[in-house]
This record gives sequence, C-alpha cells and structure tokens, in this order.
Amino acid sequence: MSKWTPSMKDKKAQSVSVSLELVFQNGKLGIRRLQFDFKNNTNLKSVGTPDIKGSDEKDLSVQWTVLTQSNSKLPWDMTRTVLSTNENIWIGTDNGLVKMTDDQMEVFGVTNSALKPVKYNKNRATSIRHGALDAKGNIWLAAGWEAYKFDGSNWTVYDSINSPVAWPRKIYSDNFNNVYLTSSQGLAKYDGDNWNVIDTSNSKLPSSNVSGVYVDSQDRLWIGTYEGNIRIDKDKTIEFNESDSPLKEGSISQVFEDSKGNFWFDLYSKDKTKAGMWLLKPNGEWTSIRPKNSKLFSKNDINDFLLDEENGVLWIALNSVGLIRYDLESDKWEIYTPENSEVPSIHVMKLAKDKNGIIWAATFAGVIKMKK
Repeated sequence: MSKWTPSMKDKKAQSVSVSLELVFQNGKLGIRRLQFDFKNNTNLKSVGTPDIKGSDEKDLSVQWTVLTQSNSKLPWDMTRTVLSTNENIWIGTDNGLVKMTDDQMEVFGVTNSALKPVKYNKNRATSIRHGALDAKGNIWLAAGWEAYKFDGSNWTVYDSINSPVAWPRKIYSDNFNNVYLTSSQGLAKYDGDNWNVIDTSNSKLPSSNVSGVYVDSQDRLWIGTYEGNIRIDKDKTIEFNESDSPLKEGSISQVFEDSKGNFWFDLYSKDKTKAGMWLLKPNGEWTSIRPKNSKLFSKNDINDFLLDEENGVLWIALNSVGLIRYDLESDKWEIYTPENSEVPSIHVMKLAKDKNGIIWAATFAGVIKMKK
C-alpha cells in the first residue's frame, strides 16, 4: 500500500505484524486495525460446531468429567496431548505441562521447567503439540522448534544445535527404548545415546515429509510419508506403491498392533474413501472400519485413536466432529459432540487410558475424563 511507512525504532525500520479487519457494508469497503493486548490474554479455548450431527443423547453409553482452568489448576483450556503412566496423568497444554496424581495437579511452566516461553509473552510457555512415554518412563514432548525429555526431575532440550530435531510433529517410542520424531525433513531416531535421520538420501522413503511411524512386535519399522509408505524389515525394505492394499493410496498416520496380531491403521488421504481406519488381519485381509450408510469419515481426518482391547472398544478422535466410540462386538457407533454430551470441543486431539481403565482425552476446551 503506497501510503504505508515502516515502523521505526531508533531511526531504524522494524519488522512488525499488523492485523487488519476488512469491513464490507452497503457496497463499500472499510479497513480498521485490530490491536491485541497479549499481556491480558490468560486463556484460550475453541468449542466449534460439529461437521456431523452427534448421536441421540439417549444412545450414548458414557459420560464425562471436564477439567478446565475454571475448575482446576489447569493453566490453559486448549490442550493437545495426554499421557498415562502407572501413577500419573500428564497433560500438555498451550501454556505448560501438567502432572496429575489422583486429583492433584502440578504445573510445569516457564519458571520451573525447561519449556521456553512464546515470543510475545515471557510468562507463557510455548504450546505442547504432542507427547510420548519412552520405555524408561521418561516424558517426551514436541513444543515449538524443540523436543523435550523429562524424567520427573531433570529436563533435557533437543534442538537444532545438539540434535537433528527441527519442528517435530509427532513423537513415538518403541519397546526397545528408541524414540522417533516425525517432521517434514525426515524421521529422527534417538537410541538413548545417538541420533540418526532416515530420509530420502539414505532410504527408499518416497518423501522426507513423514506422517507417521510404528515399530511392530517383529521389530519391523513402518514409516508413512505424504507421498507413500515403506516398511523396513532389518536389511530389506518393503514398498507399497505397487501393492494391492490401502497402503498404496493412504499415508500412515498411526498404527497399533493388538494382542491377536491384527494391525489397526489410521491412514490419511485427500480421497476420504481411502482414508480413515483400516484393519489388517494376520492372514493379509484388509477391512475398512467405518459405519454403513454414514458420512462419518467422508471428509474429516482422524487426530488419534485408541483400541481398548479389554472392553472391545475402539475410540477415535475425529477432527471437527468430536469423539467416536465403536463397540466392536455389537457394531454400535456413538458420536460425542459438544451439542449432545459433556465433550467440550469438536477438536479432540489425543487419547489415553489410565491404569484403572479410564479413558482421557485432550481437547481444545479442556481435558475430559470418562466417568466409571
């Protein structure tokens, strides 16, 4: 815009961010500047309207307790990850990490942890996007450009200086104490002592833009990218681009191997008929997991899933809808949204099951805990 001049400080031009609102009224355009006072910004949440109508309330079999900033020590309502250990629940928020023992919360923020602050507020911790628990019980977090490891007392920060970590998306830990971090620049692996990166330069990955990772009971490494998937079996790499399976079309986002040797896949694809939940049986048979005559998975991506084998229930966090409960034996689907249940947001991000069999979920409007 020709009439604009740079923001100046000490007679030097400065880079700034300006938010403008365009107002259209009576065929005319008006522009006004929006100013935000981040010092007074003490909480954020997002409820939203579900893309798909939920189940009738009378058909829902589960109720929920909602934990927010207003009824607990939760430092922020917007949460993205939840983890369960033998003794604790760990909650990753947009303003710090929460350790929950029984009903007591301990908050780790910028003053008592290694978590870095956001740029515009030194008192607020950067958003925790994802988390995992390694084989030794350490908590791993993806936040900002860094990855963090917390053993309950000490913090270790992994960044681009001391590791190949660069804006990690997801963190996954196998049973051999290896930790994997997905990113757009390959898959970073940490074995407890050393880092290495798997990308297109040293493997048959079709892309370095990694979408998911899993290590199965046979120590086979499944890697998904947005251009295709591979499986590394010791010294042999299996490619699926020519296979007659859903792995030819959908990108691996998440995998789980159950006690019977079945593989449960969350696959991402722009073509939603090829995305969603898939089951691979030990005999090689593939089955799409979706309700009949329903639009449930027609346009919404899966944020997370959890197979509760003990109770025969598959839980699915479906983006812009809410939480899905699928009873495997009765073939009953239940859709929980903010409109028909206590589930407070259409953005359910991460699921966990605690030692008592209780399901937990991180959402954009608080953390929910299943009532017994």
